[in-house]
Amino acid sequence: MTMQTLKSITEKLFPPTHQLIDGTDEIFELNFALWEYENLNKQDLINRAAYFKSVEGIPTIHYQTCNLQNLEEIHQNSSLRTKAFFLNGKYSTGYATHSLFPYRGKFHPQMIRALLNMIDVKPGDTVLDPMSGSATLSVEANLLGIDSIGVDVSPFCCLMGRVKTFALNLNKKKLDQIIKEQNEIFQKLNKHKVPTYFVKGEQNDEKSYYEIVLLAFLDAMGFARRSSKSLESLFPIVLNRYISTIKNFQTAREKLGLKIGGSKIIEGTALDLPLENNSIDGVITSPPYSFAIDYVDNDEPQLKYLGYDPIKLKTSMIGLQGRGITEKLDLYFDMLDKVFAELARVTKKGTKTIFVVGTNDIQTKGVRLEGKIKELAKGQKFKFLSEILKPIKGLQNTMKEEYILIFENVK
Repeated sequence: MTMQTLKSITEKLFPPTHQLIDGTDEIFELNFALWEYENLNKQDLINRAAYFKSVEGIPTIHYQTCNLQNLEEIHQNSSLRTKAFFLNGKYSTGYATHSLFPYRGKFHPQMIRALLNMIDVKPGDTVLDPMSGSATLSVEANLLGIDSIGVDVSPFCCLMGRVKTFALNLNKKKLDQIIKEQNEIFQKLNKHKVPTYFVKGEQNDEKSYYEIVLLAFLDAMGFARRSSKSLESLFPIVLNRYISTIKNFQTAREKLGLKIGGSKIIEGTALDLPLENNSIDGVITSPPYSFAIDYVDNDEPQLKYLGYDPIKLKTSMIGLQGRGITEKLDLYFDMLDKVFAELARVTKKGTKTIFVVGTNDIQTKGVRLEGKIKELAKGQKFKFLSEILKPIKGLQNTMKEEYILIFENVK
């Protein structure tokens, strides 16, 4: 789409009093922006909108949050590729705590903010991602003051989720203590002598602060495997990026008076959710892209470091069982049917559930995943409401597009 065409479209859709965020140029983004314009009142647009820069001259909270974080400072020691990625994604993926351990196949954060608006959840409500991955939904919900629950079978994903949500609302001064201790902590982690505060057990604030260091160590470990630089040289760079990211966001949070929602990250399975009946006000999730990404293989170094057996973990992950595409698909859909049954149990009547589904006919031998998921949802008393088509960037070799499927629980 040319700049002239984009300008012509936006001028027809929105009055000059409503300015879009720079870079809002994809068709699906314009669709989301139009929905926000037509369905949110002025104050909600300012407080909650994902794609607007300003409304009647007043900057939106999302726009201000992104601009108050100094990405040049945060990424001053990052590689040119990493720095460019987050600077280009300033309003879409590089803000708040989303950049802590960039995770392959993660949700598009700005889009999740828009979807939270579409399912009409508000502060005091609780949203769920039963296959939460790196906890993008939890972070976005918490930024809007909405409580969240993320469930994932991977202990490493749960670690990411805990760090990203905890880092939204903490004491900045305690981060300075971590910087002072970083050399000592690194020596222990590098010798695989995990300090006592990382030992499994009850979660507390002290452990949560040091989990930030642990995630930075695992992130640096991944960088070291892909580069000629040593882990010892990369660790302080990554840790200081984490600390700077968190401090920058805390400054923005304090200046804007953001009220952060509560969060729970639970190690468990979407096939048997540890939740009460009728306790959830909204669901946004995405089934594993297991035909495109083997998540266990992708996270194998981190899982092994944390003391988990990747092969054993595969037996409990959706989409990684079976031999041959036919058996894999049968088991995949059988598991997703159980997921829908659990979502029917834990969500309230009238609750909206969104599935973001990547699809590639070649990998699935012509089976359309979005069509099959609609069938499964209908079988568990979910009413199909609408769908949005979104192109995928970054996984074109395996997934070319994804469907945003919106359902309502009518049990």
